[in-house]
Amino acid sequence: MNDPPRPQHTISIPEDNPIFVRGALIWLLLFFIAFISFTLPNNPSISRWDIVTNLPYLLLDLIDPLPEENPHPAGWSYFPQRFPLIGIALVILTGAWGLGQIVTRLIRIPSAPFTIERTVFAYGVGISSVSLLTLGGGLLGILSQILCYLVLGLSALLGGISAYTESKRNISPTPSLKQSPPDTVSQETIFRGACCLLIFPFVLSMFLGSMLPSTDFDVLEYHFGGPKEFYQQGYIGFLPHNVYTSFPFLTEMLTLLAMSLKADWYFGAQAGKLVLMSFSLFTALGIFAAARRWFGSETGWLAATIYLTTPWTYRISIIALTEGALSFYLMSSLLALMLTIQILKSLSNSRADRPHTLDSNQEVAPNKNLRHLYGYTCLTGLLSGSAMACKYPGVLSVVIPIGLALLGFSWALLKHDKQQRMSVTLKLAGIFSLGTLLTIGPWLLKNLWETGNPVYPLLYSVFGGVDLNDHLNTKWKGGHSPKSHNPVDLGKNLIDVTMKSDWLSPLLFSLSPLAFLKQQHRRLIYWLWIYVGFLFLSWWVFTHRIDRFWVPMIPVVSVLAGIGATWSSKRSWKTGAFIAILAASLFNLCVATSGLGGNNAYLDDLNYARKFTANLTGPEIMQLNQMQLGPNQVVLSVGDAELFNAEFPVIYNTVFDHEVFKQWTAKPEPDVPDKLLSMKSANEIKEKLKAEHIAYIYVNWAEVLRYRRSYGFTDYVTPARFDQLVKEGVLQQALPNRFSYRKLDSLSKLDRKELLDWAPELIVEREGERYFITAQIFPVAP
Repeated sequence: MNDPPRPQHTISIPEDNPIFVRGALIWLLLFFIAFISFTLPNNPSISRWDIVTNLPYLLLDLIDPLPEENPHPAGWSYFPQRFPLIGIALVILTGAWGLGQIVTRLIRIPSAPFTIERTVFAYGVGISSVSLLTLGGGLLGILSQILCYLVLGLSALLGGISAYTESKRNISPTPSLKQSPPDTVSQETIFRGACCLLIFPFVLSMFLGSMLPSTDFDVLEYHFGGPKEFYQQGYIGFLPHNVYTSFPFLTEMLTLLAMSLKADWYFGAQAGKLVLMSFSLFTALGIFAAARRWFGSETGWLAATIYLTTPWTYRISIIALTEGALSFYLMSSLLALMLTIQILKSLSNSRADRPHTLDSNQEVAPNKNLRHLYGYTCLTGLLSGSAMACKYPGVLSVVIPIGLALLGFSWALLKHDKQQRMSVTLKLAGIFSLGTLLTIGPWLLKNLWETGNPVYPLLYSVFGGVDLNDHLNTKWKGGHSPKSHNPVDLGKNLIDVTMKSDWLSPLLFSLSPLAFLKQQHRRLIYWLWIYVGFLFLSWWVFTHRIDRFWVPMIPVVSVLAGIGATWSSKRSWKTGAFIAILAASLFNLCVATSGLGGNNAYLDDLNYARKFTANLTGPEIMQLNQMQLGPNQVVLSVGDAELFNAEFPVIYNTVFDHEVFKQWTAKPEPDVPDKLLSMKSANEIKEKLKAEHIAYIYVNWAEVLRYRRSYGFTDYVTPARFDQLVKEGVLQQALPNRFSYRKLDSLSKLDRKELLDWAPELIVEREGERYFITAQIFPVAP
């Protein structure tokens, strides 16, 4: 007998409710108004409203720029200069793709070779493998040009053959692939074409901008500076004067590889930067794959569009920073985790629904799911370990949360079989750990061998470390930890991250909260938001809160923003969202390409650009380059470690290493403060400089001042020390340089106070105005 029918209740879900639609549109409008009301923190003289009011002129200038009074050599006629750089990047990328196809086949990833997801995963493990091969070759000192081309060419060939043969086999797709029903062909084509039109100028700008010389300090100090030193000495080894080069160097190995392929450290670095730019493109592909699989094609396209049109994406693509790679590995690890959980659900359902007695045929599907489960778990570990291989914070933002989520979901979903739950969860833990160690382990072993500390220079109090001491460790921790955990700062930083940062897109945090209105896969949306919250709080609690350190959360927010953009199918919402996305994309394009996003001289003559940017970042370096030092002559740099553009041998140290000038010239008096240390005799110092072949001592007083006000700098280095060396005949008078002066009034009040207390000798009067001597070059007396 059938039960009587229950009464039906009409429930208006949010996407059908006009009140929700109107509320979402009002929220979008209010957010945009608040967003454009901010000035830019890194460019406080410019407000976003200024950009909005000048939008037509900025866009017109992109298409038809005004003629310059004294134009420098630029134009499409110089584009062929980029062909060698493009060629080297393609060699690296195809070799990495080939290796990735082989690895993903070995670990039995079930998706077909030429699918979007498999392409993302192959790129990720392939690039990581190429980086590790470069590390191995560098440690052995065998990074010859011919060998690098041979290995990459062979990898591409074998990977291509593997992918082709595998594609001929009947490979079942990952289970439970659900997509929303497609629109008509014409609507779908128009929609995709519109997204491509919005994306194209950003991708073109990234492509051209990534081949321009870098001006960022960290890039010139160690992202490029470290590979340059490895290339010049012919092997990878411990550099006691640059602590940063003991970091995991996944991305920097790609730069070193490009240098080896080009047989030139300078233009090889530009080719390497083009390879690093590709991380943003594959991050967008991973965003598209994740959003499309669970929320439909439209959501995938919009999520990828939002990511690629964000100025932060452009910025990290044209600067050789590690955040682009870390963002990719975070997103690809998350995608691999989501697929792993999907298989866990399928396995759990099969275990819960199966009868108590099963024949061998009924066991085939669970066993197949287990193979796929272990394959994706290994993949997740490989990608998570690669995130940490980009930079140490990857362990906090990727390895720990992804690993815990994997084990937590395994334990929760396999509740129907307690014995199976324990054994599978333990296997997943082991496989994930193994995958992680395969990609981060070589870097830890390298540091352990060279310094005795696997995570050098971190955890000095636990492992110690060669060439470190308590003072340097305290200095490092002070410079890389948050100053306070005041709740008021938490609110301010939340506004900075969501609305205020120079290179944010208004689409990210205006659309992402609307994902809560989506009825499909609600639990997944909640978990994505929990991950975003974790990434923000870990950035706030554990780091020194540099804005680019939270950039890896942008891919996850982009997925949520894509979901939020498609939460309703109502025409009024679609129209409003389209207007918002179009307006924001035009605004973002102006921010990115107007110079606020970085070097935008896209078609400059590369030889001119090299000299121009080198002079911009270090005119004294250019002056020394033009002196054409002899083959046995070396420069000692004091204060300045931003030396990538130096075309001469140089000895230097970073602010977190032992000060070389102090080691060479100060008497060893352990209990005496640096300020009161006595100098060695003139003859002793002369002999040391002669033994080291020092021809000039270059002192960057501006850098010393900056460090005294930030990380701290030894009190031993003062102008008086150099005056004494000049008087004693060790050095000659500083060379004249018209670029090494800065108006005193342009310094902040705190900088002026520090300068007056520490080195008033550096303040001089010229033509009635007071100037700060920013740098000096002292020839060593013959």
